[in-house]
Amino acid sequence: MIRIATLDDAEQMAKIHVQSWHETYTGIIRQEILDGRSVEDCKQLWQKLIVDQQHRITVYEKDGVVSGFLDGYLNPEQMIAEIRAFYLLKIIHGQGIGRAMFEQFYLSLKPEQHSTLRLGVLNKNPSRFFYEKMGGTAIGEESIPEYGKNIVEIFYQWEIQKIV
Repeated sequence: MIRIATLDDAEQMAKIHVQSWHETYTGIIRQEILDGRSVEDCKQLWQKLIVDQQHRITVYEKDGVVSGFLDGYLNPEQMIAEIRAFYLLKIIHGQGIGRAMFEQFYLSLKPEQHSTLRLGVLNKNPSRFFYEKMGGTAIGEESIPEYGKNIVEIFYQWEIQKIV
C-alpha cells in the first residue's frame, strides 16, 4: 500500500536511500561519494523532511516493510512542484509500484498552486527511461563533475493538467 510517511519510517527510508544509491550508481559515480552516504545521516535527513509541511513524502509498504518512497516538494513560492527523491528497491522494480506512486503524487497537485512538476535524474541512471515513459519532457541538463566523468543531471518536466 502507498501511504504518507511517518517518523517511524525514517530508518527504513534511510536504508532504502543508501541501498538504492549503491544498487544504481556503483561503477558509475565516484566510490567515495557512495561510501560517504550513511544510514544515520540519511535517517536524520528524512526525520527532518517527514515533518516539513512543504514535503509530501509517501512510502510503499507491504507486510509491514517499507521498500520504496517518494519525496514530493511543494514549493510555496513558485508554481513548480518537484520530486526530490524517488527510491524503490530493485526487488520491486517492474511491478507497477513506481508508476502508482508517481501518478498518486502527480494527481495530488492542484494546477492553481503548481502548474509544473520537475525532477532531476543522472544520465546513467536507467530510471530516466521510466520518467520518459511517464511523459516527462527533458528540459535541460547540468554537468556534475564531482560525481565523475561524463555525469550529467537531466531535468524532466510535466505540465499539471486540470482534471475534470
